[in-house]
Amino acid sequence: MRKVKTFTDLVFNPHALSKEARYLPSPLREEYMEAKHAVMRFDNGYGISVVKGDMFYSNGIDTYEVAVLKDGAICYDTSITDDVIGYVNADEVSNIMKQIQELK
Repeated sequence: MRKVKTFTDLVFNPHALSKEARYLPSPLREEYMEAKHAVMRFDNGYGISVVKGDMFYSNGIDTYEVAVLKDGAICYDTSITDDVIGYVNADEVSNIMKQIQELK
């Protein structure tokens, strides 16, 4: 039996948008530079994308925007959600991750 992955297993890196941020005017530049992104794929073909930053459905501090992935792309037709899920805390992210890992 595999261990269920949770929020603490996620590895956050600078969001891809931060690479282009140096060309943006301040304060937009700072918002993009501070954005973080984690992606995890699961054995069932699904995955999760978790972003943190003011330009997402996140307060940039301790809430996150989550998307369910299928084969690496955002999936809008699961029993979990039909959209991205915004303003969730770390415990809620863990719960969503558990649900994703149970998808068939």
